[in-house]
This record gives sequence, C-alpha cells and structure tokens, in this order.
Amino acid sequence: MPQTLRLPLADRPGAAGEARAVTARFLADVPDRGVVSDAVLLVSELVGNAQRHTAGPGALLLVRDTEALRIEVTDTSPRPPVPRMPYESSAPGGLGLFLVIRLSRAWGWRPDGPGKTVWCELRLPAR
Repeated sequence: MPQTLRLPLADRPGAAGEARAVTARFLADVPDRGVVSDAVLLVSELVGNAQRHTAGPGALLLVRDTEALRIEVTDTSPRPPVPRMPYESSAPGGLGLFLVIRLSRAWGWRPDGPGKTVWCELRLPAR
C-alpha cells in the first residue's frame, strides 16, 4: 500500500522551505541520502515554479511505494510548463524544469480544475 502525504500550500514566504522539510521527514528512512537530497531539490523547484509563475501553489502531494516517489504540485495556472535548456538563454534562472527532467525518471503535467498539476517520479532504493 503506498504511503501518501498531502501538504496544502499558500503563496507566502516559507512555503517552499516547509515543503522541503516535510519531504525530508517523509523520506527519513531512505538510506541513500543522495536520493533524499534529489527529492528535496525537486520539491523545491516545483513549489518555487508554482510561486514564481502562477498566482500560487495549491498543494504538494507525495506518494511513495516500494520502488518510487511521486511528487505532485498543484497551482492556479492552466498554462503548461515549458522547460528551458541551459544553452537556450543567457538570462539567469529558469532552469528548474531542466533539473526536474535530469533528476527524475519521468515527469509531466495535467490539467487540474482551473489550474494544473506538475509531477515527477524518482526511483527509490530498495529497503
């Protein structure tokens, strides 16, 4: 049976930090600290993107089974996320989705009410 955790998020300072801390606690028993660090970074990027590019994040959902962690972040914008590769612009920032693509085994998005959900999956080591 998968473990799940849902964290309502508000567009306020500290939301990304709270999401990172909750994710680290949710994965406290994972022996590979590199995987936990990757998961925390992915959560930070998805929540940060929702804060920067929409009217705010709605919620973080973590779903964990024996092999994978699925991270979902809802937001208020129906616009699809558009990844930017590092070589496409000299402007600073804008590489959050590039990191999501590189660190996760799969990612995507789907319409969700008036907004959308952006998700990614990360392989977890065997316990």
